[in-house]
Amino acid sequence: MTKKALTIILSLILFLPVLIYFTVWNYYAINIPKWDDHALKTFIEEFAKATDWQHKAKALFKQHNEHRIATTRFFAWLDYSIFGHLNFRHLMTVGNLLLLCIIPLWYDLLKKNKKPLFALVPVPFLLLTLAFWENMYWGMSAIQNLGVVTLTLWTLYLCINPKVFPFALSLFLTGITVLTSGNGLLVLPLGALLLFLGQNRKRFALWMIVSAGEIFCYFYWYTKPESNPVSKASFFQLVKGYMAFLGSFAESIPIANNFRACFLLGIVLFLVAISTGFATLFGILKNKYSNKFERTTDLFCLGAILFILGTALIVVYSRAGFGLDGLLHSRYKIYSVLLLIVAYLYIVIPIRGSFLSPYITAIVFLAVTFNVFSYHYHLVEAYNLRKDLTTSQFNWTFNDKSLKYPPDTSFAANIVEKTPVFYDSLLSLISIADKQTYAGDSQGMTDLFDNTTFSAEEGSLTVTNNSFTSQRLQDSGVYILLSSKNRYYLFPASRTRNKSRKELFLKQYYFAPGFQADIPYTDPLEKGVYDIALVRKLGGKTGILFKNQKITVSQIKSNKVKVNW
Repeated sequence: MTKKALTIILSLILFLPVLIYFTVWNYYAINIPKWDDHALKTFIEEFAKATDWQHKAKALFKQHNEHRIATTRFFAWLDYSIFGHLNFRHLMTVGNLLLLCIIPLWYDLLKKNKKPLFALVPVPFLLLTLAFWENMYWGMSAIQNLGVVTLTLWTLYLCINPKVFPFALSLFLTGITVLTSGNGLLVLPLGALLLFLGQNRKRFALWMIVSAGEIFCYFYWYTKPESNPVSKASFFQLVKGYMAFLGSFAESIPIANNFRACFLLGIVLFLVAISTGFATLFGILKNKYSNKFERTTDLFCLGAILFILGTALIVVYSRAGFGLDGLLHSRYKIYSVLLLIVAYLYIVIPIRGSFLSPYITAIVFLAVTFNVFSYHYHLVEAYNLRKDLTTSQFNWTFNDKSLKYPPDTSFAANIVEKTPVFYDSLLSLISIADKQTYAGDSQGMTDLFDNTTFSAEEGSLTVTNNSFTSQRLQDSGVYILLSSKNRYYLFPASRTRNKSRKELFLKQYYFAPGFQADIPYTDPLEKGVYDIALVRKLGGKTGILFKNQKITVSQIKSNKVKVNW
């Protein structure tokens, strides 16, 4: 096989995980704001109505929780300016493309270390999976949580480049990185350390001056957020959470105790990171390299390792109050996977001769296996998230039983681009079902209702079913419809992943039988008596059934969280 043909084949293989990633993303991504996304609507209004540059700058740079998110706000305003509306799918696209930019960085590292294109193949299979499902499908989080990683890596890589332009570019990128997410501040001391170890005094001095200015600007008018609970975890629990955080990539491995797997593999990765970090530092100080780029590689890898370990410390310390299981959350998994692909560099770069291809082939097999596990494991969470977003939008949109879109022509109401959603076809059926108990063309609704348990607790309604077996994806599934004298509320019934490995991998049965919903008596619900209906959507068929099931909500508990935006 010629070298050109091999390059084409390898390029197609490298493109495959990219194609799968964005195909899956496109299937579940929807233009509906989630949580902090609503703050971007406020920003657009403030920025558009600002009368001078001082007020525009204040809107762009003001604090959001403990972060400065000017980068995200910039892309939000750019999207609004170009298209006339804000579309959160566009923001998700920016964030996911930023994640993709890690691949050319690894390509450059491997190429300059004289490794073949084949050595890059494991990287996209490890990096592009559904493990980051929440970042993938959340506009603000995509740019903030994925963008800060890519920007930090590129900034560290460029700052140690011997040429002037890359270093100048890295100084510019420090500001963007710091204004992307709070942990982007780590790029400043890490860049200073790498330049100090590189013994470039002029660059080190300039970096320190720029860093001092950026730190001053970041913390000027800074206020400590009140939303994070105080951690009551013991030192041992924090260590346990730290190791689980580092090994969280392993959550999708099909074994019974996922947390233990993450904890144990986190210990392994931590020991690998510490040992290679010290060995790298010793090699840098000794400065005996056969070529200059080996030193550049060591400096970059040391900076990347310290960035991961430092971010892990920040997250575990600040988020342990939410519970240790939360440290396995998808929005943090990028750091675990990043540590994995940094460790891969330490494996593949030293290998020489005929051993290289067999080693890489084995790692490719493991990377592809991990990729498959990740998609199968996390697909259920992407499915549940889409349902959460669409039903939330239903509940804040329709405030009476007419189920008509409010004729709001205000600036704020028209910032976000209008997006078709599945419940548009339900609106006429809901009114019919409310009057005559049933509407639609889906069969077997009575059996579905009879096999479903409704438990009205003191503070919530719990709905459970153990027999529902549909494997349809996207918007298909079961929803809970509540009808009061004033309005309707729609809530999703979530599914759990199938624990049968045979059914999951061979038959593509992603969901375990049944569904469940826990509806708390909080906003947007109001006090009153509610009739309960089940809504079942299976592809193009929909059924809605009320069947003498009621709940009385006598008290609404506040669920508001203190925020600074």
